[in-house]
Parts: sequence; structure tokens; C-alpha cells
Amino acid sequence: MDLNNQHQGNITFLIFTYNDGYRLEAAIRNLRPFGEVIVSDQESTDNCKEIAEHLGAKFISRKATGKPFIETQELLDEMTAAASHDWLFWSNVDYLMPKTLLLKLVEMSHQNKYKIVYIPIYTYLWGDIKNIYVKAAYPSFFRKGFMDMRNTRIHNLGKFIGTPDQVLRLPMKMEYAMRHFSLYDLNKFIPSHARYVMTEAQQNFDAGRRITYPRLFGSMGYYFYLFYGGLKSGMRGVLVGLLYAYFKLLVAVRMFELENNLNLETIEAAYAVEKQKLVAEAESA
Repeated sequence: MDLNNQHQGNITFLIFTYNDGYRLEAAIRNLRPFGEVIVSDQESTDNCKEIAEHLGAKFISRKATGKPFIETQELLDEMTAAASHDWLFWSNVDYLMPKTLLLKLVEMSHQNKYKIVYIPIYTYLWGDIKNIYVKAAYPSFFRKGFMDMRNTRIHNLGKFIGTPDQVLRLPMKMEYAMRHFSLYDLNKFIPSHARYVMTEAQQNFDAGRRITYPRLFGSMGYYFYLFYGGLKSGMRGVLVGLLYAYFKLLVAVRMFELENNLNLETIEAAYAVEKQKLVAEAESA
């Protein structure tokens, strides 16, 4: 199939996968008319490789790092070297874009004023495509050499190393919004976010942040508001909002453990004194 046409941009789209073969085809087909597509795969055991290559994408296998996020300088350097074009779009398999946004990206890839573009991202959750649960904007589209992913914090993309006048923010409108089909049910949410909890709490602790009452309740309230789908989302929206507020509660609990050196060993050591008293009392009877 000849994928070259008038819409081709100076763009390499990067799709990151792990056993995502069942939803990879749509992601590649959405992007391939507008630029090069690279699938960076973390040791999948499914058919990701076969699907990517069949659809004309470049497939690159990467080793697992043990981190619950992919935004590292090592991976950025690898993708920069592998990409044939000057602009990179840092994407995921559950992101799809309308044609109006893709054509805008092609336009931006042929200009020299801007070096990074913030893309609106509208998130659907728990199968509800009638309501947008989160509206945000990510710096997902950038020119090679203008993104630094050293010491990137979880839930962040990296640090732009250009100047303020080189930044473009697209309007928060549906025609420019990337759609995030966030794939979670409770069975997936719990183990995935347990890993996020440990990483976010450790990064907060290492940065000198400490848990306080305002920070605890503020973060939980903000996440409920951020992920609550609005009145039209009904019970689903309330439950999703509470679930993400609970995630921030777990981050706070883990931070408290780090601050106070609480783990199974130290907890048991604290119990041991009282246990010994009870044992001694029983044995003296």
C-alpha cells in the first residue's frame, strides 16, 4: 500500500504498546496517512509485531524498565534516532485523532516558528462515550531536540527546552482534541494504579514534599472534580470521581509511610514490645 499522499507531514508518530494487539490496528490506521508510524513495544507476547508490520508501521522492541511510565530520556533518544522526520508525536495506543487535528499537525510540521504544540486531550472512561470525563492539554507534539525527559515525574511528559515564543497551544475544541479511550475496569485499575501510587509517593518524598491536611483533602477533591464526568454521567461519573480521589488517598498514605519509616518490619517491631508484655503476663500466671 502506498501511504504517501498530499496529507503526509514531517512527522513521526510514536505509539507505545504492551500486549495491545487487539486495539493497535485502529491507532495505526488513524495516523499512517499523515506521517511515519513507529510502534515501540515492551516485550509483548501477543501479535503486536505482526499487526504493526502488516499495516506498514516500523516495529521496535524495548526492554521493560520496571517503571510505570515511559517518559525517560533513554527512550526519547532511541525514538529520536529511529524517527525519519523532524517532528515527534508522543502517543499511546488508546489515543485517536480527528482529521482536523491531524491536518493541523501536518501544517505545523512544515513551519519553523513553533517547536512544541500543546494538544487538547478529551478522555472517555468506563465505556462512556457520551460524556468527556477529563479535558486537558499535553505537549505531545514537538520538534526533535526540544524536549528533555531527564528526571521526568510520573504523569508528566518532560521539559521543553525552547523559548516561550516557540510554544503553541491549540484551542480546547473538539476539532483539535485528541480522544483518549482510557481502558480501565476495576480489575485493571487497582494493580495499575498501585504501581502509580508507589512511584508518585516516592517522587514526592524525594522532592521534599510532605503530607498535610490541606494537601490531602485538596488533592482528593481536585481529582474527584477532575475525573467526575458531570451531572449527565450519573452514578458512573460519581464512582469514577471517587475512585480517582481514592487513588490520591493512597498516595498520601504511602507518603505518610515514607515519612515515618513505616513498613511491615518497623510496624512489627513497634508491636513487639506490647506483645512481649502480654506474653510475659500470661506466662507469669
